[in-house]
Amino acid sequence: MSKWLEQEKSNYKKNHQKSLAAWKKANELFPAGVSHNIRDFHMTPLGLGPPFISKGRDARVIDIDGNSYIDYWLTHGAAILGHAHETIMKAIAKQLHFSNHFGMVNEQALTLASKIRDATPSIEKLRFCTTGTEATMYASRLARAFTKKKKIAKIRAGWHGGNDTLFYYVKHVEKGMESSGLKTQVEADIVSFDYNDIDGFRNILKENKNEIAAVVMEPVLGAGGAIPPRDGFLEIVREETDRNDIILIYDEIITGFRLSFNSGQGYFGITPDMTTMGKIVGGGTPIGVIGGRDDILEQANLQKDGKVWIGGGTFSGNPVSMVAGIATIDALEKNKTEFYESLNNNGEKITIELQELLDKYEAPAIATNVGSMICIHWFREKISDIRTGTEVKLNLDNDKVNKFQLLMFNRNVLIRSGFGYLSVKHTKDDFEKTINALEDSIKIITKNS
Repeated sequence: MSKWLEQEKSNYKKNHQKSLAAWKKANELFPAGVSHNIRDFHMTPLGLGPPFISKGRDARVIDIDGNSYIDYWLTHGAAILGHAHETIMKAIAKQLHFSNHFGMVNEQALTLASKIRDATPSIEKLRFCTTGTEATMYASRLARAFTKKKKIAKIRAGWHGGNDTLFYYVKHVEKGMESSGLKTQVEADIVSFDYNDIDGFRNILKENKNEIAAVVMEPVLGAGGAIPPRDGFLEIVREETDRNDIILIYDEIITGFRLSFNSGQGYFGITPDMTTMGKIVGGGTPIGVIGGRDDILEQANLQKDGKVWIGGGTFSGNPVSMVAGIATIDALEKNKTEFYESLNNNGEKITIELQELLDKYEAPAIATNVGSMICIHWFREKISDIRTGTEVKLNLDNDKVNKFQLLMFNRNVLIRSGFGYLSVKHTKDDFEKTINALEDSIKIITKNS
């Protein structure tokens, strides 16, 4: 082990004694110590464990050892208003006075649904569920039923949750299989193409003529690395899906209410047939949304000859999630133009500074962003440009990613993998401290590559 890494690991152990003890206990209780695979935060390969977080406020979180971090993970990107936002906390506290769940219809769900519909160009009707995984599964089911076609097309490196319908071509972009226990891609009627690859998209249309029910895609590759669409890509996918009677489903679980008040579809000016949402619209509470055209969603109306069953789960429409979502959307709507301009401009500014640092130290990495979604991609060798998630997955240097994560933790900045997301609560001082931490970490990684 190199001396610098030994010292960084020693510093981490000294400052995270309670977290490391909790991590030992976690591995006795959970497979790999977690209930979500990515929450080891790249510490396992280094023989360490992640910080256990005890509280958060605005753009900071504090772990059980008392370490304070500037947070860019933001609960998987959901906390666009920062942690423990006063309006959301008040709304939840008020609702808890009456109860946390009824398993019945409630007026709060009507209010939140109306706000989501009014803000989202593609949504005429919707249903609530509890997770994004459920939302994309149900959306795919609706599309297959509506078109009476079987196949679903998805983007390689696109993440749509762990359901048996779409959990293909996520990390294993070439072979496609992400887990034992799944059907093969052929059995599951899944086909794939690369983000920004117009020719590849048109080829799968030719190869699967009249068989594709839906294209499921993020307007921006989120977990795939904040990769922006190239000119014409989103427009051509929309044109071709229209021409071939294919349902276009935008998975906006990350981009929903993040890029603009009208979500990614409003930001790019393209209206899909269906939309799934989660994260931000729940205000930090569990939620999933399946929405879209009236004629597609009405298939779930079993009282009017609908044949598509959407259960939604025991906790769908939970009033706590509903009031948290209402408070969030209300806060986002106030001065929404200035809010999103500031957030997106900050994202662009930080990404430019990041790339300048990477260039300064000749790091084998690229910084990408769309608005307040930011990522640093660490590669084995220098690459001048990336267009697809496949390029990222095939060239990613996981060892650099792991070490970069450790360096940033030790400098009290909470990121995951490359970077993360911005919130309205991040300050100029936060950004300055973060850039200093980034420069120090990039310099060490590059020097010791």
